[in-house]
Amino acid sequence: MGKKRGLLVFMLWVIFIVMVGGIVFVSVQNGEESKELGKQMILQIANARNASSEDDVAGITYLIRQSARAIAFLLVGMVGTLAVYVSFNKWNWFIKTGITVCILAFIACFTEKLKIYIPSRHYSYEEMMISLAAVAAGFLIVSLLTLLGKALKGLSRLLTTSHSL
Repeated sequence: MGKKRGLLVFMLWVIFIVMVGGIVFVSVQNGEESKELGKQMILQIANARNASSEDDVAGITYLIRQSARAIAFLLVGMVGTLAVYVSFNKWNWFIKTGITVCILAFIACFTEKLKIYIPSRHYSYEEMMISLAAVAAGFLIVSLLTLLGKALKGLSRLLTTSHSL
């Protein structure tokens, strides 16, 4: 493995671990601390959208938090998949895929399951499913792009060899 490749692998794992650490940090906040993290931003958005009631603000808050969850887990899925694929590029695709799926599913489930041990937090099946769907989407994006790249590379080689004959 060259120095540039080694640095890329290292950076991908650092980014992945920091992202997962950030998600775990937010997951282990108690309910009141969690609400305070984005309260000002949510209130500014609610005011900009002319939210007039507590229900409107609660709805906007829910949408923002679930969107942030989906984006965070989508990125974790993409970076995690890329980190595994780049780190173990000589391994069989099915083995890399299986390992990646297990790691990502564990992270999505574990971060939600942690909430049962935090005061004023609760486990939410719906939120876990959002997390699982988002990491799956991130995984699929990277996996399909990887397969497409390999297919195009194979096609290019095939065309090159057919022209040289």
